[in-house]
Amino acid sequence: MQQKLIERSVPSAGFGGVQLTIVPADPAVEIPQKKKNMEGTEKKKKNDKKKNEMKGAMQSEKAVGVGYWLPRHEMVKLMAECIDEHNAQHESCKITFVMGQECVDILPTKKVGQSNSVCVTARNVEDGSLKTHHATLVVGADGMNSKVRQCLATSSSTIWNSHKGFSPNKFEPKQWTSPASHLRIKVLQLPPQFEIPDGDGKPPIKTKGENIYALRSINTGPRNYLSLGLLPMKDNTAVRPTNIVTRPDHEVWTIHDGPSMRQYFQKAFPRFNFEKDGKLISEEEWDRFAKAQGTRFPHCQYSEGVAVWDDSGTCGVALVGDAVHAFPPDIGQGVNAGLMDVVCLDRALKGLDTVTGKETTVESTERKSALSLQTNLERYQKQHAPEIAALIRLARFGAPYQYNQPHRADRLLKKMWTANVALRLILSKLTFGLIQPSCILLSQKGELTFRQVMRRADLTTAFFKAVLAGGLGLWVKRRFGFGFLKTLFGVML
Repeated sequence: MQQKLIERSVPSAGFGGVQLTIVPADPAVEIPQKKKNMEGTEKKKKNDKKKNEMKGAMQSEKAVGVGYWLPRHEMVKLMAECIDEHNAQHESCKITFVMGQECVDILPTKKVGQSNSVCVTARNVEDGSLKTHHATLVVGADGMNSKVRQCLATSSSTIWNSHKGFSPNKFEPKQWTSPASHLRIKVLQLPPQFEIPDGDGKPPIKTKGENIYALRSINTGPRNYLSLGLLPMKDNTAVRPTNIVTRPDHEVWTIHDGPSMRQYFQKAFPRFNFEKDGKLISEEEWDRFAKAQGTRFPHCQYSEGVAVWDDSGTCGVALVGDAVHAFPPDIGQGVNAGLMDVVCLDRALKGLDTVTGKETTVESTERKSALSLQTNLERYQKQHAPEIAALIRLARFGAPYQYNQPHRADRLLKKMWTANVALRLILSKLTFGLIQPSCILLSQKGELTFRQVMRRADLTTAFFKAVLAGGLGLWVKRRFGFGFLKTLFGVML
């Protein structure tokens, strides 16, 4: 799978490695010629270096810090191909797709003195017929509105067991609203390799699939600010989707017909010719885009419970992916975190430590017990649940203002967030890493777990609080003296 991923995606090391072009709104302004990647260093266009990086990534699974830009539908296609290849190579343990089914209920069988199974009741979405499926282990990977998780949350407290006792409310997602929650998003399709008019009479710039583009509009108000973002794609001949991410009260959501939407964009982006004679975007696409409702970014949420088992400990349920955690795409960890859930569950089922992947320290006489399903699911719950909680904290505070939310409060808070990130980075450089940078920068270090990332960021926060408290104490002492403090605490007591 990794080789397929490398072949079909655009590699990126952390925030860098991909060329970013910011296109000014004013058509008379020349587009910056010294384009830089997202780390702020000029991109080196040497094919031999790129080939070496690709070769090194394929030779080692420890390509820490290397990310891959890949459209979601391409990722789904890639995984389906891997499943077909798996089925072709194995006579047993084949993977079977069952389409058009939705989960209705999940219960363990209650056979006394025998190995039990999980009974899953599924409904056919077309005719409503019901069918049951039996399994030793059910993995709920059915998304943010997981029916598997909902079944556990509405179960009787006597049906399942879990780490420190089963409680249905542990499977009710805990939610927080981040500055990016509830933002609305929809996609406008642009043609492949479309041209961006340049200023000062220069020839237009032909876009490349592997580059990132940010197209600014002339609108800067709280309800009309707009920016079009294009993410990297390996296929240079594919249609380029551009994301429109706004607050729900943006003017664009009040336009519902193609011609009006085209006129709105023409005024907002005078650099481009969106008129009919421009032939950049078809009337059909404008109409589709205007009528599309798009979707909304979710809360930052997670389920405290990630695994359960029956009384006999011979069958159980585990949650992975969006079924156990969901958040806006600010930190770029959605798919990564879901795949990491799968890795950790796999380690737990093999009796390994979910964090290190190493064997647990158990005596040989206890080895058989350590490999039981109940013990392994309990390990997954105990070791991985704190990691998920740390992930959600990272999602809440990592980079929630990257969409340039235009409300006045958003702009002020973004400046404060930027100042915080910059201060931590400067202090980290000056102290040679003694003071840690912000959590979003720490998250780019592939060797750190989410818990380690947030623990280091929290230490810096604690340092700031101590400095603030100490400074406030000195000011009070100089301004009022110790007599004021004695009087204050005397009144409080």
